Amino acid sequence: MARGTGGRSRRCLSCCGAVLRRLRKDLLLVLIILGVIIGFIIGASVNESVNAIKDPEKKATVIMLIGFPGELFMNMLKLLILPLIVASLITALSTLDSKATGRIGRRTVIYYFGTMLIAVLIGIILVVAIRPGARSRPDEEGDVKSLARPYRNLDSFLDLLR
Repeated sequence: MARGTGGRSRRCLSCCGAVLRRLRKDLLLVLIILGVIIGFIIGASVNESVNAIKDPEKKATVIMLIGFPGELFMNMLKLLILPLIVASLITALSTLDSKATGRIGRRTVIYYFGTMLIAVLIGIILVVAIRPGARSRPDEEGDVKSLARPYRNLDSFLDLLR
């Protein structure tokens, strides 16, 4: 009987070792999934208390502070995207011969300008159709100063980090 359980424990240890090696290999993926789960839990648990705040100024401040790390993350991603694309294009084109580079370069530029043109046209069509911000504009007879928020020290500090 001792042999049977010893064999099982060795198999279990080798299986656990394989899982740990896989997790260590894909650590970034595991951390991203863990961050999403933690963010969901925090958002779900904070939602009630944030919605319970009656003062609109305090509520806006709390929402701004909660959304600030996500805004920083999105800005960092935007900073990484263009250099990453340019570096990968340069690396890919440097491995090709000159004849293929000219053809692929032309196709890349045409593709880039084509997708940019499509994105601009879709953006213009959607802005004309949806008219974002049209409902948030004050009426002509309404007081514009009542909608303006005072600039606070917290806004200045967060703008330094943005």
